Amino acid sequence: MIEPLEQRLQRELDHINTTEKRDDKPYFDISFIKEYSGLYALMWILFLITLGVLLYVDTFGKAEVIVCCLIFFVLNFFFFFHINPSYKAKDIDKGAWKNCYTGDWYMEVHVREAFIQELLNGNLLTQEEKATLDRQYQKKGYLYFADIYRLRHK
Repeated sequence: MIEPLEQRLQRELDHINTTEKRDDKPYFDISFIKEYSGLYALMWILFLITLGVLLYVDTFGKAEVIVCCLIFFVLNFFFFFHINPSYKAKDIDKGAWKNCYTGDWYMEVHVREAFIQELLNGNLLTQEEKATLDRQYQKKGYLYFADIYRLRHK
């Protein structure tokens, strides 16, 4: 059974997921080419050199050229897609595959001020947990989702 604090954390994360359009779906996106234009150009140059070698050397035939082109274009196809993975409370402090892709988002995404105040003024946390959370908030000026999660999962 999921405890009320985790449910409330997930609702807050659902709010962020909706706001940032994080839905785990792939989207066509050419930002890779814009951000890494030098790398993309180098990939094409190296592909053309490889293709030139395949065409020049008598050892290789049409099959090798076609396979080389297919591999290049299939792998190149993946550079044109971007996935915005959704945040899930169950992924906090877990070694999930998705965390390898997104990083430790729960230690990078700040919790909204309104949510912090809701926790401090509500009845989801004990007085000791509220005091700990308030101390952390006063010290850093912000909180991460991991800070809240770790109140109960140490």
